[in-house]
Amino acid sequence: MRKRQFLIPMAALTACMVFINVNLWANVKPAKIFSDNMVLQRGINAPVWGWADPDEKITVTINGNSISTVAGPDGKWKIVLPVFKAGGPYELTIKGKNEVKFKNILFGDVWIASGQSNMEWPLVRAKNGEEEVQNANYPEIRLFYVPKRVGYEPKEDLDDGVWEVCTPETAQNFSAVAYFFGRDLHKDLNVPIGLINCNWGGTPAEAWTSAEMLKALPDFKDRVIELENGSNWEDDLETNAQRAREKREIMKNSFKGLELGVQKVGYSSVDWPVVIAPNWEEKLGGVVWLRKVLDIPKEYKGQELKMDLGRLSNNATVYFNGVELGSVWSPYFAEFTIPPKVVKAGRNVITVRLYHAWASPNFLGPEDRMKLYAPGGAVLENLAGPWKYKSGIEPEFPETVSYHHYPASLFNGMLYALIPYGMKGVIWYQGESNAGRACQYRSLFQAMIEDWRVRWDLDYFPFLFVQLANYMDIPEEPVEDDWAELREAQLMALRLPNTGMAVTIDIGEMFDIHPRNKQDVGHRLALAAKKIAYGQDIVYSGPIYKSMEVKNGEARISFDHVGKGLMKKGEKLTGFQIAGKDRKFHWAHAQIVGGKVYVSSDKVKEPVAVRYGWAHNPECNLYNKNGLPASPFRTDDWPGITVGNK
Repeated sequence: MRKRQFLIPMAALTACMVFINVNLWANVKPAKIFSDNMVLQRGINAPVWGWADPDEKITVTINGNSISTVAGPDGKWKIVLPVFKAGGPYELTIKGKNEVKFKNILFGDVWIASGQSNMEWPLVRAKNGEEEVQNANYPEIRLFYVPKRVGYEPKEDLDDGVWEVCTPETAQNFSAVAYFFGRDLHKDLNVPIGLINCNWGGTPAEAWTSAEMLKALPDFKDRVIELENGSNWEDDLETNAQRAREKREIMKNSFKGLELGVQKVGYSSVDWPVVIAPNWEEKLGGVVWLRKVLDIPKEYKGQELKMDLGRLSNNATVYFNGVELGSVWSPYFAEFTIPPKVVKAGRNVITVRLYHAWASPNFLGPEDRMKLYAPGGAVLENLAGPWKYKSGIEPEFPETVSYHHYPASLFNGMLYALIPYGMKGVIWYQGESNAGRACQYRSLFQAMIEDWRVRWDLDYFPFLFVQLANYMDIPEEPVEDDWAELREAQLMALRLPNTGMAVTIDIGEMFDIHPRNKQDVGHRLALAAKKIAYGQDIVYSGPIYKSMEVKNGEARISFDHVGKGLMKKGEKLTGFQIAGKDRKFHWAHAQIVGGKVYVSSDKVKEPVAVRYGWAHNPECNLYNKNGLPASPFRTDDWPGITVGNK
């Protein structure tokens, strides 16, 4: 195993700081990651640490074993426990000038579950969530939720946190992916499992990476130094939080437009500007009111109509002739039934109160769905096209700062306080927030993994991650795509030792970035863990691109991880595209021949490149016979659309 060195500068402590620590740690105080019901990592010298008076003797006792140390000048102490096999329960005592006891402790395997919203997604909101919650009784699975917090500098300890036994009450809002992963391992290995839920929706990978590591990456070095040399932005957190509360209040409760009557047929919007829906180019801010006047023939007066506005980004309340039809959150379609009593002959009006919580609001379409339907299903009116709009009726949103997007902010605020808690490995589900910078993610993601590994000093601990699922519209023709490039960047991380990837290109949802099927996500991560972390002789991955050769105008693709062999799900193999020297891709004919995939097209006589699953939401169906999907890939290295994005 290769030797690694990583130097982390430590700030010198002043006499004043030591004095503060003396008062702060008058009693022995373990780090908050330690509590009743915790799982400690089996098979290693698990560390236990905390704070006390400088030079205070600390003794930790468990199962008849006592280990002593002395707190350092900064009041910090650490011991390592003897190696334990899986089992328990035990009681752990920490004794200095005072005594702290932790009960119901198990030794088993600890996994950290981190990333953004798809890792954060709670069990109760997963597929069959209520049933899954009811069955979540596993006394030897323990759950720890890391409180959300940003940090200008690394935080030595968490604000709060407690280990809980897995029950329906404690599991319902815990990470669904982590729960299904842990449940699968627990059932198979029959050992206690500890899950540390450390995630924050909508966050980029650089927020989870240390400042020291980011300084080694050219794209982040200047920004990190700029933040370090500026003022301590933590001083503004409370002010920012207050502004965020005011913003939420406006979004939720400000309806001045209704007081002005903008939803009524007789209101005059003649001086309002116009946008062309869907996907207008204008950047709108705050709460926007939109109106569209319709002329309905008299024969439909008093009849029930159906309306589809497509997807509205990202929150909308919809009115028809002043009557509220309902509200909808993106990415769901705004489909409504219009009661007969509000449908008039002649002039009618649709009014939409629209806002986006963090970006510019818009109608997303698609255009061919935006219709008003007569009884029986005939199209009565196309709703794409011009809409009148007005900003500024409701109060402007206070300006807020997304500190949780800042480089190193979540490493400092959430992750640093967990180091060096003994653990088996990490599961990670993130990437959506970095998709626009997918080329950059190639180096960033691998640097983050190395960063965590060096700091924990647990050799090359298993790092298992989820490749982005399919999402959004299915392309009619081959296209360049940032999500495809992000998946490629994730695939490249498999170059690092002891990494594994759960491919989810088959279980996403077209119009929901949060697919509800977290069971298969957790299961596929667990398969990778069983092979990489536990050495089981199993097939744990779907087919991964290996090589290409071209013969007789046909590209022949070889794969690793074919398991029992390649297979397609469906009548024909889909998802492949092929290009010649002109770099223009065409949908390809593909077939499985002798353990390879042969790819060709009448439009490409001399193939030079093949792509598979190369889109936000590709139609692709290559699997191995073990039931695991192939990862999207490309054989070319032509510059993508995210090259140079920072």
